[in-house]
Amino acid sequence: MVKNFQRQGIQLRRNMSHNLQSIDSGSVRFIVFLGYVRSSRTKMFGPLSFKDSSSQAESNEVAPCLLCPITFNLNTNFPSFLKHIFEEHRVVIEDAQHIANVDSYVDYWRARFNQRPIEEIVPAVEISPSNAKYFVLSTLLKDDKELRHKLKLDAMLERQEFERTDTSFKMSCLFCKLAFEGKRCDYLAHLATDHNVRLGNPHNLVYVDELIEHIGRVLDGLQCLYCEKTFPDRNTLKDHMRKKQHKRINPTNRLYDKYYASNYLEEDCRSPSLNDLSKLGENSDEEYADWKDVDDTITCLYCGHSDKDINKLCLHMSSKHRFNFYDLTKHLDFYQRVKLVNYIRRQIHRLQCISCELTFESADALEGHMQKTGHCCMPSLKVFDQPEFYFPTFENDSFLHHLESIDD
Repeated sequence: MVKNFQRQGIQLRRNMSHNLQSIDSGSVRFIVFLGYVRSSRTKMFGPLSFKDSSSQAESNEVAPCLLCPITFNLNTNFPSFLKHIFEEHRVVIEDAQHIANVDSYVDYWRARFNQRPIEEIVPAVEISPSNAKYFVLSTLLKDDKELRHKLKLDAMLERQEFERTDTSFKMSCLFCKLAFEGKRCDYLAHLATDHNVRLGNPHNLVYVDELIEHIGRVLDGLQCLYCEKTFPDRNTLKDHMRKKQHKRINPTNRLYDKYYASNYLEEDCRSPSLNDLSKLGENSDEEYADWKDVDDTITCLYCGHSDKDINKLCLHMSSKHRFNFYDLTKHLDFYQRVKLVNYIRRQIHRLQCISCELTFESADALEGHMQKTGHCCMPSLKVFDQPEFYFPTFENDSFLHHLESIDD
């Protein structure tokens, strides 16, 4: 990590040698480095937020500096805060404009610096010719990387939960004259059923409004979503997308990554994602694998038995495996149930018992063990209520699509 900071220090020196003269304490025009502030009478880009009754109250709150009592409103005056910690405390926050929740981020580091001196936590970078030391908060610090990821994940999940339950969504259809109002999942189902538009598993989508608006702009520009070729008129574009089965987004276009929840999991924990589909043939049916219609079969959590009715499948699990999904999970919230399903799927896939974690050589041996010992039971909450289980073990798991349809 020291070498990484040394390399970062070299880049910081280069940036500073060119731009230190641009910092003017009496001006709104300043530049601070490593991408965390670039202001020239332009509004700072910040994280998306919900418009609710608490927004106005939050915008008036002030918070102390990381290292001194001076207070700032981080929602409305974030550039001044960054400028202050740079000039007064020689602290640099890398890519601050991309931090999902700056209030929580600043609170965390303020608390850390209250416990221990900053010099003991953050490596210093010396800048010539003055040899001044600057403290760089960046993802090279393990704690900083984990904090940023958690804040980004929390913001995404909060938004996804809102989109999952909100019934006031209004949007015109991209392909017909329908003026839709209701749940976003029903709008996506309309696109898939009536127009064969495949955007992926609706449970994996987030920031849906922004995604639909972006797709609308692409289509208004007479550009194909998949191959991104431009056509002379709307009818030619529609014919092309229909004949080529291009009513889906380009899996290699990283611009779309933010709209898929699985992309918010850390790289080494991800299951196959949207971008993996780029390895498939252009017109392959496998490219639609992450979209599953509501009538698709649902597989038991413990064996290969499947059914198209989630409640019949739950009766099977209750009678054969003595696992009453409704009774055992009714105290859990939606995302805890998602994580439970993904945890069980992972353990069974690894041929590991969900209770004692013994590993077996075959699925039959594992099933026999769990039946005999009664280990088809509810695992401890602390075992499965972990961020890594927010995301499907199997990308096409229909069980997850029907969680809210399970009854007693």
